[in-house]
Amino acid sequence: MNARIYVLALATFTVGTEGYVIAGVLPAVAHSMNVSVSVGGQLVTVFALVYALAGPPLIGAFRRVPPKSVLIGAMLAFALSNALAACAPDYAVLAVARVLAALSAALLAGPAAAAAAALSRPQDMPKAIAVTASGNALALTLGAPIGTLIGGLLGWRGTFLFVTVLALTTALMLAVLLPAVPAAPVGTGRAELLRSPAVRWSLLTTFGVFLAAYCTYTYLAPIAERATGMGSRGVAALMIVFGAGAFLAGRTIGRILVKVPVARVLRVALSLMALLLGIIAVGTAWHPRIAAEIAAFPVLFCLGAAWCCGGVSQQTRIAALAPSQRSLALGLHFSVQFLGVAVGGAVGGLALSTGGPVAVPALSALIACVALLSVQRTVPVTAGSPERMAPAVITAQE
Repeated sequence: MNARIYVLALATFTVGTEGYVIAGVLPAVAHSMNVSVSVGGQLVTVFALVYALAGPPLIGAFRRVPPKSVLIGAMLAFALSNALAACAPDYAVLAVARVLAALSAALLAGPAAAAAAALSRPQDMPKAIAVTASGNALALTLGAPIGTLIGGLLGWRGTFLFVTVLALTTALMLAVLLPAVPAAPVGTGRAELLRSPAVRWSLLTTFGVFLAAYCTYTYLAPIAERATGMGSRGVAALMIVFGAGAFLAGRTIGRILVKVPVARVLRVALSLMALLLGIIAVGTAWHPRIAAEIAAFPVLFCLGAAWCCGGVSQQTRIAALAPSQRSLALGLHFSVQFLGVAVGGAVGGLALSTGGPVAVPALSALIACVALLSVQRTVPVTAGSPERMAPAVITAQE
């Protein structure tokens, strides 16, 4: 596998760090801007919705531009948006900065995964995509805690300045280390891609994976407090453990996907998510404190691993379904992913307000079970048949 693909993991690490770290500084942002925490939380919703809606059109608009130029330009715009956030005098300007950040991020995640696939041999494509995805998991484990720590020392504006410096550094690394990636041929558009039943089923699975995960992850604090009595430090530790599970899974899932049919991996990942979320629901209802504290960390570690395996499998699935339009197809994947994040927060909040902390993981487990139904049968393709990898890692039985 091309070692320079790792610079693309740095790009996803940078974007992921900005996305995750805002949760750690949200109370400080809300206090500084004289708004409630719930109103401040809309900054997360705005980012997710703008990303979901604008991603595919933006990628389509720039598909004639060399991918390396798109990635560098988007990363510089991402740095500018975070610099604006650091200097924002009021909530309105901060919201505008988040919109700009979402627009630039939408030109990073999908094209980065597509570039990784283009720079790898066909049989190494799952590994390459897994490497880029591991940057996002590392952001949860390392980037967000560092950004939160900086926010505690220098204030929330310091956190956004940290992301600005990180983005500028990443842009420089992309310019120096990333080889030229040929632009994808202009062909199938978004509407044509969505006419494919296989693509629609795959996007529905993506939505289910992230809806199930973020319905619970968004409200991990009240769930953990109910089940274990953990305070903010304990919740932060759980988040780090969740990210560690995702990161380690991201480092291994690529090798598995070369040998095991993607549908099988997806079924196992979603089944594990449903089981683990069910365990969290039972533990939250039962909540013997000592047992829950002991079980919480391995359960969250395994949940992070299962979630990452599902997400990377879906990226591989989408990339294989549209080999000539990977950037656009992966843009659709990430748009649906962020739509799942946004809806997950809303649905989880509704479950929390109506049924309490127990209802949130219970609903997430049910969503994971329903998502299993959207996984289509696939033709198994192994590393031994690299010539079939590009067009048929996933072939829906329609």
